[in-house]
Amino acid sequence: MEPCQGNSHPVLPQKWRGVYLMMPFTPTQLVLSEIVYDGTLPAMLVRLYGVRSGAAELLVVGKKTYLLAGGDGGHCTELTGRRWAPLPQDLLAEGARCVGSAPISETNVQWWKSPTTPRPLTDWIWFKASDRSPFRLQFQKPNDRLSILSAFALSTQVAFEALPESNLATISSACQAAATSTERPMSVDQVLASMQHAPQTANSDLRRLFPELASSCPASQRPSWPETLGMTMFLTPLNFNTNPIPTEVQYSWKDRSQRTRMFWPTESPTAYEDALMVAAHGYSVTHKRGGQVQCIPALPGTPRPSWLADAPCTCEGVIEGVTPLTPYGSVEILRCPATPPRLFWTWHTREGRPMLFMVTPTNANESTALITLADYYTWVPGFVADAGTFARPAQCPDLSGRPQAKTPPTRSSEPCGRCHLTRDRPQ
Repeated sequence: MEPCQGNSHPVLPQKWRGVYLMMPFTPTQLVLSEIVYDGTLPAMLVRLYGVRSGAAELLVVGKKTYLLAGGDGGHCTELTGRRWAPLPQDLLAEGARCVGSAPISETNVQWWKSPTTPRPLTDWIWFKASDRSPFRLQFQKPNDRLSILSAFALSTQVAFEALPESNLATISSACQAAATSTERPMSVDQVLASMQHAPQTANSDLRRLFPELASSCPASQRPSWPETLGMTMFLTPLNFNTNPIPTEVQYSWKDRSQRTRMFWPTESPTAYEDALMVAAHGYSVTHKRGGQVQCIPALPGTPRPSWLADAPCTCEGVIEGVTPLTPYGSVEILRCPATPPRLFWTWHTREGRPMLFMVTPTNANESTALITLADYYTWVPGFVADAGTFARPAQCPDLSGRPQAKTPPTRSSEPCGRCHLTRDRPQ
């Protein structure tokens, strides 16, 4: 990661249009958004299209949000609940900091952490180096600070352009003049939830905005990992005091082992930290700069090479072909269960190359949250680890001979055993 060139906040154009693919915090569908913004009013028009079903058109003016019908502002219903406001031209919170420049999916971006509450939690925004537009946004929890964007866990730019003019003044005037209320006020959250159960999908608008996006994966078997591999990544924390961590992974199914090594900055008392998975057991191993080693046997065992096929995931969409978001070819987007209320999201190519892996936080105020997002870079199938790579340190207990405690199976533990070797599923 290269140093930032300056620390001035990126400022968006006074008028712009953006298209974003948005991943929710909840087990619902991907949403494609089209946002038109006019800072002279200020106001913004938000068109939402569920990748599986439903659509909604919202107008945000001042501190009010309206549901539009007809598209011209002639029929508007004021919504309750969330206190949205038009997006600011500076999306970053006070105290935000640029931590470096490094590409995401071959797109050069600056990495900005933006503090949120409770401290020391942070949100993240990645701005394109070419035009300083927001390329990707990650939020620690749903909130109203950036209205529709901060209502989703992760949003990625499909398109962005400055506009010379907009028609939002006309739409805003017509909407506010014609606004109605209902006997049963509808909230923004209800509108978003209703899309999930709508009988139709806005296929023409989805094709117009993102023609490479499809709503379902092919029926073929999901890819498996090779018997041996190596890969590198950045792990992005939700803790404002920690910057993205360069990380390497070495994997050998022949040895039933995987080691994920996180390299901490030179000023940290920790030199590196390993997630070491050996057969049915896993260890978190911390190596201090003074030579001390700490080991906690708190992880599952080695990932199964077929975990993508075996995990109880649902395919939420496919991006076909080579695009700015998929430089290595078609990508499947999977949503996988975890211990509730957490979710896993993963992007991978048809050949199995990982692109992105994200887990949502355990709860909205998880002040100890550290790693939630992985961006993958080098992918080397057939990489053979050096001798001793998977050796268990002496500080880690040997659990292989210990009897398995008899506990009733639970749903929360089932996905772990499907993806990893575990003590109750060691084969």
